[in-house]
Amino acid sequence: MADTPPPPVRGPRSRRALVATTALAYLGLASLLATLESRWLSGIGRLALGAFAVVATVFFARYAWRRLFWGVGSRLALSYSLVGVLPLALIALLALLAAYLAGGFLLGHLYRDALDDLRDELEIAALARLQAPAAAGVAAPAGEIRFAIYRNGRNLERRSAAPQLWPAWLVDPDAPTGAGAERRVPSPFVALADGSLSLAAAAGDAETGILVWFEGDLAAALRQRSRTWVQLFRSDDPRQVVATRIEIFGRALELRGLRLQRAPHEQEEFFRLDPARAPDSPAWSERPSILWMERTGSLRALASGDEVAESVAVSLAASPRGLMRSMMAASERADSTAWLALAGVAVLLFEIWVVAAALALFMIVGLSRAVNRLSRATEAIGRGDFSFRIPARRRDQVGALQRSYNEMAEHLSELVETAAQKEALDKELALARSVQRALLPDLIEVDGAVEIETTFEPSAAIGGDYFDVLRRPGGRLAVVIADVAGHGLAAGLRMAMVKSALMLLAEEELDAREIFARLRRLLRNRPGERGFVTLTLSELALASGELEISNAGHPPCYVVRRDGALEEIALPSPPLGALAGELGRARLRLGFGDSVVWLSDGIPECASLEGEPFGYERLEKALSGPVDSAAELRDRLLAELRRHCGSSPVEDDRTLVVLRYVPPGAAIPSRP
Repeated sequence: MADTPPPPVRGPRSRRALVATTALAYLGLASLLATLESRWLSGIGRLALGAFAVVATVFFARYAWRRLFWGVGSRLALSYSLVGVLPLALIALLALLAAYLAGGFLLGHLYRDALDDLRDELEIAALARLQAPAAAGVAAPAGEIRFAIYRNGRNLERRSAAPQLWPAWLVDPDAPTGAGAERRVPSPFVALADGSLSLAAAAGDAETGILVWFEGDLAAALRQRSRTWVQLFRSDDPRQVVATRIEIFGRALELRGLRLQRAPHEQEEFFRLDPARAPDSPAWSERPSILWMERTGSLRALASGDEVAESVAVSLAASPRGLMRSMMAASERADSTAWLALAGVAVLLFEIWVVAAALALFMIVGLSRAVNRLSRATEAIGRGDFSFRIPARRRDQVGALQRSYNEMAEHLSELVETAAQKEALDKELALARSVQRALLPDLIEVDGAVEIETTFEPSAAIGGDYFDVLRRPGGRLAVVIADVAGHGLAAGLRMAMVKSALMLLAEEELDAREIFARLRRLLRNRPGERGFVTLTLSELALASGELEISNAGHPPCYVVRRDGALEEIALPSPPLGALAGELGRARLRLGFGDSVVWLSDGIPECASLEGEPFGYERLEKALSGPVDSAAELRDRLLAELRRHCGSSPVEDDRTLVVLRYVPPGAAIPSRP
């Protein structure tokens, strides 16, 4: 069966192409549904288009945010703009709004002053006519001011504009005009017979009184006096701006427009009141851009005193330049002093802001540069360039971070170099380990007279233990086990030297004493550090079973008889490389099925996790008992060793050689 090929891996470009294709297909389907005649399908299409617009807006906003503000400098600049620049714009907007409100209040104040001045003139004229001798006769018109004389509550002249009876409501505005009439806030205006607005004043009483009213263009008179644009509108005027009525918790609030559309002649009249420097193209400060609205109480008819309109609205307009001129004091010195003080405070605040902005900009640029340097440095580390360094001249947290990076880069460079050296050393150790393994016999070829099983477990990469099986002249078999002091490469080299010497010496007709003497001289005469080697050389005559054991400082070996009896062969003697001394020697005969066990000190000294060594007592107990093969005896000992030591680390090399003597044709004794 052929293997199924793995699915293709989509890259970023293929994913973007897939998303774009899906979005276009979705948009096309939604547009098609929106154009159908079916109401439901068309509604679904429009809803899908709206959802697509929302998702696309969010996606592009997120994409733009990531593209524009990926860098720290862009984010800091945006933060600075939001914290340092946007409040200035908001404060400026608030100042403009406050200035506009102040201009509106001033505009209303100018209008009310003009209105009060005109009413005062009417009252003064009424008092003057009342006190003048001519008051007894019929009054004549005086300009745009009209008079009416009353005797015993009746008008002496049949004027259509004046009431026939004395207007007590004009003297006492709080007096109701009829039964059940409501009291309202009085209005300074009255309505003439033709519906036009006017002002009226009365002096005297019903017995003898004078009524004065203004007959003419009241709005023009107020404009001339206030030098601002004034328009008067009754609440029932069809030209009135539509009002918006809002009720909040039972309270009504009406919002009306601030002005009507001005006719060209009205625009010309405004600039006659407040002339511009260039009449054809007035500046923005000379245009009527400040608008305000005043509203009075109910409007009464002058002839009857009845309420004819709910209220009177006053639309006001002025230019900023005109209001500034009206606001200025009469003393130029006082104006100059005030403006100089204001300019001084403004310049001082501006200088403070410039210093703060420059400091913030300096900090943003410095921090952005530092972050960019750190980014380039980390990219260099990612490329494997550990020589990149950041010029750390700052004395703040960022400078400390830069210095920490330089130290980290230096340590990384050292670690990389150390890792490279370690890798090279590991390769050399692996090669040395393979060489050492090659020095140990992998396959021991012996006659059918013996069975040999071995175990070698080094504690380091290169162990210091050594064993071998060599052929000796005269049909003898030599079993060698040695332990070089120490571990590692030096111990491995000594072990290789001992093996080479033994292989050469074993081929000669030399007894064990001579072999040991030559090895001792070799180790003692070697220049440099002197090492010690414990070694046991056992020679077995395969035909007779005679075994001669020579020992130089090595742990004892054990003979396990066929019936399971255990004999310890301990031969105390100095190791090779130390001072000269007598070798430990022993002779014995092996019978059919007898076994000999040689081992290094790493086996009895192996400790458990609690620190208790395996010891010679457990060793002898594990070796005691009849066995049927050398492998069985080896495995029994190793099983007991693992049971005791468990997963504890190997502290010393462990070497084990088991030989079982089974000569062919020999009589097999019975096992008790």
